[in-house]
Amino acid sequence: MNEDETEDKEKMEGKVRVSSVQMHVVDNDLEANMKKAEEMAMRIHDREKDVDLILYHECCLEGGIPLDSIDEDMTRRVMEFWSNLAKKCGSHILAGRLERKPEGLYNKATVFNPQGEVIADYAKIHLFNSERDTILPGDQLSVFTINGMRIGIMICADFGFPELARKYATSGKVDVLAVSSSWAYPDDDLWDICNRARSAENACYVVSVDRVGPTCRGNVKVGRSMVCDPNGFIIANLVEKEDIYFVTDLFKSEVDDRRKEMKWLEWIRPDVYAAM
Repeated sequence: MNEDETEDKEKMEGKVRVSSVQMHVVDNDLEANMKKAEEMAMRIHDREKDVDLILYHECCLEGGIPLDSIDEDMTRRVMEFWSNLAKKCGSHILAGRLERKPEGLYNKATVFNPQGEVIADYAKIHLFNSERDTILPGDQLSVFTINGMRIGIMICADFGFPELARKYATSGKVDVLAVSSSWAYPDDDLWDICNRARSAENACYVVSVDRVGPTCRGNVKVGRSMVCDPNGFIIANLVEKEDIYFVTDLFKSEVDDRRKEMKWLEWIRPDVYAAM
């Protein structure tokens, strides 16, 4: 086996290079947000090497658009945009989006492979405040695999429910939790806690992406898109900067080693919990 073949084999057996794109978007301007999202993806494509997965925040393009104007035509247009962008930049893309279906509106995060095909589609399970009146909740986990690493999807308020992250770690057997969010002040400390706690308690990576800056609703999004390792340590953080990204490598061996060292997932007592 030559050096190139060895490198490819190692890559396929447990290394994922991820990038979170932290954007300040323009509310109620689909075109402007598409343009910026594409510019950021192509910046990564041109400057970085072998990025496997690029993450974009919750409702990335549709922020501020009146929900009753989001129809099936807009849904198709947004899907086509993300599919074409994944093909153009040659990476998987996880994109937060809204989807209109005959029964109602869903808050989703969808993964497109480098061929532009959908390989994972997740509908937000835990709806936040007024979302409960306008959005339909999901009821399924969504897991996809890149280079032998299993990645589970969560959206914003899902982060506050350790039950969901634990289900991903046990039933889903994930190595990574990917979180697409639009988290706002004054809950910035809680954002930091959720990133670190979900990674530490499940001995897995957490890769998060959050919107940054003020919105038309008067709140301010936190930013602080980050990566936490299986120990719960922050290894990448975009703080409150606008229109920026990080690139970080994730290794399955680090997840496996941590789970051998700290056996949280083996020590669970569902028999006791069920009897309480």
